Amino acid sequence: MHQPAEFRDVRLRGRRVSDPYFTLSILANHETHARLGLAIATKTFGSAVARNRIKRVTRESFRMNQHILPGIDVTVTARAAARLAAPRDLRASLDELWQSIARRW
Repeated sequence: MHQPAEFRDVRLRGRRVSDPYFTLSILANHETHARLGLAIATKTFGSAVARNRIKRVTRESFRMNQHILPGIDVTVTARAAARLAAPRDLRASLDELWQSIARRW
């Protein structure tokens, strides 16, 4: 997802799934594949290095699990606890969330 209106629609009309590290907003789209949008706040993470680390882990996890997801738009918002978490904990958290979404939709 690239357009601000797409992010806004998903955040306003979508359903939410969350855990201690992430909040995901999900909305069905008219595509045959899932699309990802990242909303990693400067206020929460501060440095670009920390934000980019979270983005990199999230994109890779999405890429590895995209085949199990239906045609949805997903925005990922990282919580403050994700800042100090190990990358393997973040991946495990995201894998669990992707599985949860795949079961529900």
